[in-house]
Amino acid sequence: MSLPLHLGLEHPSALWIVAVAFLAFVAGLAVNLYRSYRSGASPNGVSDNESA
Repeated sequence: MSLPLHLGLEHPSALWIVAVAFLAFVAGLAVNLYRSYRSGASPNGVSDNESA
């Protein structure tokens, strides 16, 4: 069964594009988790420092 669409996977640079995009995504998650940890945010996303 052949794919009806051209996915561009036969181009060697496609792997590099996917790898860089994945690393950027993981780096964004890491920065977000680090900032959440440093700010002392509670699990529900509301910090204790904020007044209601």
